Amino acid sequence: MDKQEYKNEPILKALVIIAGIVAIFFQIFALMGYYLWVPNYNYWTWPFLYVLVFVGIFFSVLTILCGLRKEYKKGGEIVPFHWITFLILGILLLIFAGGFIPLILLFIAFLLALIEEI
Repeated sequence: MDKQEYKNEPILKALVIIAGIVAIFFQIFALMGYYLWVPNYNYWTWPFLYVLVFVGIFFSVLTILCGLRKEYKKGGEIVPFHWITFLILGILLLIFAGGFIPLILLFIAFLLALIEEI
């Protein structure tokens, strides 16, 4: 299967990479906030909050890899650079402490890629 080329691919790549970086910053600030406000939480919620943010950091790194469009030597992509991937990553970043700004950036990339494909 040939990889899809978008006319506005540099804009899409910039939006996706910026969204991943912003999400990592939000997640780092969430970790700092959880550390500072730990006395306000019950002890059983601590591991859940940390797991939530670390899974979010994993999805942020996947988002950055999607924007960099890294490929294996055999031609397979690590994360596909496709409009549906932008939407899924945006929703996952919102769920896992990434914030609304990465979702908005990825939604703009989603719309640009979808309009171009139609």
